[in-house]
Amino acid sequence: MRPSACRSVGSNGAGSGGEDIDECADGFVECDSKSTCVNLPGWYHCECRDGYHDNGLFSASGESCVDINECKSGRNTCANDTVCFNLDGGYDCRCPHGHNCTGDCIHDNKVKHSGQIWVLDSDRCSVCSCQAGQVMCRRMVCDCDNPNADLFCCPECDPRLSSQCLHQNGLLTYGSGDTWVENCQQCQCLQGQVDCWPLPCPPVDCEFTVVPDGECCPRCVIDPCQADTIRNDITKTCADEHNISRFSGSSWIKHGTECTLCQCKNGHICCSVDPMCL
Repeated sequence: MRPSACRSVGSNGAGSGGEDIDECADGFVECDSKSTCVNLPGWYHCECRDGYHDNGLFSASGESCVDINECKSGRNTCANDTVCFNLDGGYDCRCPHGHNCTGDCIHDNKVKHSGQIWVLDSDRCSVCSCQAGQVMCRRMVCDCDNPNADLFCCPECDPRLSSQCLHQNGLLTYGSGDTWVENCQQCQCLQGQVDCWPLPCPPVDCEFTVVPDGECCPRCVIDPCQADTIRNDITKTCADEHNISRFSGSSWIKHGTECTLCQCKNGHICCSVDPMCL
């Protein structure tokens, strides 16, 4: 690149009148072949062309632009039955020798032609398509205005009263397909039948956990005596008031009392008094 300091312009790439000089259009700049000149107010830079990226050296002339290997990086649209070949500044999808590349897909050991759409044998509510050699599957889109809508896959489209469900409290009515949470369970009305399953909780990775009142999922706590669930470690024992070794998780009545229950929680002794015992 020819030094820009040699041109007869004002500071910051502006002429004597203050107007910006387009170094790219005026021929002041000579960028590397893998880059293109981009004019900026009072300045310019050589930007890598499509198919190239900077190697981290950020050369002003664009000499740091190197080829992107679309085949290794996955930035290509080659069909499954073709082979990706990297080229300088691009790539090519080639058919292996002796093969007839059609863009077809292989699904469940069956040939699906490019553009073909089908319903999964194992799930009548999922629709798949072959797109340039790649299988794409998605859940069926429900259109309740369609009189032929599959009510098994789209229960929310079922208008029949016989498909509605009565809430556990006997006061609320749900339509087919509606969902709700009851007693830490996720419930759904499916064509007149209520189906419930445990509410999914995010995993917690800690030694002591507690489920707060009014909540369904455990939380981590630091105080072992507040925990209602512990990850027992049998190597962490407790010594009771008689210096007897107690394994983690074991419970005993404190000596000299009738209503004080103690428990060993990973080396920590937690005692509480049962008010109903007093």
